[in-house]
Amino acid sequence: MRISENKEIKSILVIRLSSMGDVILTTEFVRQLKKRFPQTRIDFLTADTFSEIYKFSPYLNKVIEYDKKASSSQIKTLKTETAADIPGVKYDIIIDLQRNLRSAIFRRGLGRHILKVYKNRLNKFLLVKFKKNRYKEVVPIADIYRRTAESVGVEDDNFGLEIRLYSEKDLDIYPPFNRVPASSENLTVGIAPAANHKTKRLPTATYIEIITLMSEKYNCEFVFFGGPGDEPTVSEITEGLPVNYQDFSGTKSILKTSEEIDKCDLLITNDTGVLHIGAARAVPTVAIFGSTVPEFGFAPRRTACRIVQKDLKCRPCTHIGRAECPQKHFDCMNEITAEEVVSASEELTSKNCQL
Repeated sequence: MRISENKEIKSILVIRLSSMGDVILTTEFVRQLKKRFPQTRIDFLTADTFSEIYKFSPYLNKVIEYDKKASSSQIKTLKTETAADIPGVKYDIIIDLQRNLRSAIFRRGLGRHILKVYKNRLNKFLLVKFKKNRYKEVVPIADIYRRTAESVGVEDDNFGLEIRLYSEKDLDIYPPFNRVPASSENLTVGIAPAANHKTKRLPTATYIEIITLMSEKYNCEFVFFGGPGDEPTVSEITEGLPVNYQDFSGTKSILKTSEEIDKCDLLITNDTGVLHIGAARAVPTVAIFGSTVPEFGFAPRRTACRIVQKDLKCRPCTHIGRAECPQKHFDCMNEITAEEVVSASEELTSKNCQL
C-alpha cells in the first residue's frame, strides 16, 4: 500500500475482535500508532467483552464495540453507524489485525487504504502437524502487529503493553514501566491456574505443591485469578490449603483483575489471557507452556519472565489448546515439577536476577 507522503491522515481504524490476550497485545501497537500520527483520529473495533481494555486509554478517540454473536446484517448496520460518525464517511486507513470474515465484512468499503496482518498460518500448520520448525526467529505477536503498519512509518518505541487504570488515564508516563522488582523476603504471588483448554492447564496437584513449597520458604500471600467458570479449578487448589490467600477467580472485569494483579510481586500462570494482563502491568511472570509453544509469539511481553516447559517430540500439538492430550499421556504438563516452577520464581525475585 502506498500513501502519498504529503497526504494528511485524518482517521485510522484498528480492528482486533478477539481474544482477550490478542486484544491486550494490540495495546503496545496502538500507542506506537498514536506516536506516529499524534493529530489523527484513531478508533478501535473489538468485541464488547474486551472493550474495557481500552476504557482509559489516552491514545484512542473511540472504542467501537461489536457483539460476538452478531449476524452479518447486524455487523453491516454497525458499519453504517460508524461511517456516519467519521469525517468523510471513510477512514483514511484501516488496519485489520483480525483478518477473518467478520473483519472483512466490517471494513469492506469503509476505508480508503487497508493494511492486513500477516498471520503466517503455514508455519503454524507445519509446526503443529509435522513438527517442522520453519520459524527463523520467534516474532512476538506485538511485533507482528507493528510490522503491519511499518509501511506508514510506525516504529517500535521499546516499551511494552498497557492496560491503564482510572488513576492513570491522564498520565504522560505509564507507571508500570517504572516498576521496581520485589525481593523474595515478603511476596504477594498471583496464581492463574485455569485456561479455556485443558491441555494448557498445569495439574492442580502441581499448583498445590508449588504453593506449599513457596509458603514453607518465604512469607507469601497468594492471590488467585481467573475469569468466569474458573472458580472450580481454584477451589480444587485452595480446599484445605493452610495458607493466606485471596480469590478473584470468576471476575468478569478485566480492569479489576488488572488492579489486583498490579499489587502482586510475582505472577505464576498458564499460557492464558491473565499472562498478558500481568505483562501489561509489568509484573514479573513465570509462564507455563504445555501443548503450545512460545514460537507462536505469546510469551510475556517486555516484562521480567521465565518460561517453564518440556522439550518433547509431541509438542506443540495445537496453537490454541485442546480438550484432551492426543497422545493420552499429557507429558507436556505432567512432567513439569513444582520445584522447577519455584526455581524459576526464585530467579525472578532474586536481587541478583538478570532480567
